[in-house]
Amino acid sequence: MFREDEIVILVGAGCSAQAGIPTTKEMIDKLETLLKCREWEEYSKFYNFIKSASQYADGIKGKFEENFDIERLINVISELEKKENSVLYPFIGSWNPRLLEIAGYDFEIIVKFKQKILQELKKWVSLKDYKSADYYHRFFEFQSEYNYSLRVFSLNYDLCLEENKPEGRELERGFESNNRTWEWKRFERSDEYQPAIYLYKLHGSIDWERDIEKGGVLKEVDSIPDVPDLIFGTDYKMQYIDPYLFSLYELRKYSLLSKVILSIGYSFRDEHINGILEQALQNKAERKIIAVTPNSDKVSNKLPRMSGQLIPLAKKAREFLNELSIGFLVELLKK
Repeated sequence: MFREDEIVILVGAGCSAQAGIPTTKEMIDKLETLLKCREWEEYSKFYNFIKSASQYADGIKGKFEENFDIERLINVISELEKKENSVLYPFIGSWNPRLLEIAGYDFEIIVKFKQKILQELKKWVSLKDYKSADYYHRFFEFQSEYNYSLRVFSLNYDLCLEENKPEGRELERGFESNNRTWEWKRFERSDEYQPAIYLYKLHGSIDWERDIEKGGVLKEVDSIPDVPDLIFGTDYKMQYIDPYLFSLYELRKYSLLSKVILSIGYSFRDEHINGILEQALQNKAERKIIAVTPNSDKVSNKLPRMSGQLIPLAKKAREFLNELSIGFLVELLKK
C-alpha cells in the first residue's frame, strides 16, 4: 500500500501544544506577563519599541494581521545585537534615536534581554511530566503498521517524542552510544540496524550542547544545559552548521521520495521549510501534503500555487494521532 520512504512526517509546535508546551505566539503572551514584574521592567520599553516597529513594518506592506511571536522577536534582537558587524551597517545613516535611548549606546540592554528570554525558553519547552504528551507514542504504533522505518522531521525543541518511546523500540537521533556525539552516518539505511523512527530535530533540542572548545562538537546530555543548542526558524540561520544543514538536506531528499507528506501542527510560516515542500509538490503532481491543524482554512494561503495538492484537516494533534492508521491515510488520499 505504502512502500519504504513514501511517508514523511513533519511536526510543528501545534503538535506539542496539547501537552502543555506553549506555541511561539503563546510564548509572547508569557513574556508580556513577565515584563510587568519588577525583575523584568527594565526591558519593557525596549520590547514595546521592537514590537511596535515590527508591526509598523508589517503595516507598510499591508500585512495588518501578522502575528508577532517569540521567533520574530529573537530574530530582530539578534540582528540588532550585531550592531556595526551587520552587513547592512555601512548603509545605515544612523540608529533610531529612541532605540539608542532605550538600549544604551553599546546596546547592553539588548544582550541582557536576549539571554533572559532564552533562559525562560528552556522552562517553556520543558515538561516535568511527559505523560501529558502520551499521544506521541502513537507515532510508534503507526510505524508498526507501516512496517518500515519512519522519517520524522520536527521543528520543536521539546522531548515529547523521546520521552514517550515505548520500551524496546528504537528511536534514532544521530548520537553515538559511546561518546554521545552527533554523527550523520547514523541516519543511513542499514540492513543490520533498522530503528522504528529516524528523528531529525531541525531547530535543535533542549538536551543538545555544543562544545566550542572541541571544535563545536555536538553532544546529547542528560539534563538541560545552560545554553542548549537551539536556533530559531529563519532562512539564513539554517545554512551553516550540522546537524541543521544535514537535516534540511534530508528533508529535501525524503520529501522528493515521498508519496505523502504528513504535516502535524505546522503553521507553514517558515519560508525555508515551505520552499522545500513546494519543490517536492512541483516535482510530482500526485504527491500530497496532509496538513493537520485546527486552522486548516489558512493552509492553502501559505502555498497558493500548490493548493490543489494540499489536503487540510481541521483537527488537533491528539485527536488526529489517536485515529491515524494506514487505512485512514488511504481514505484521505482517495477523497
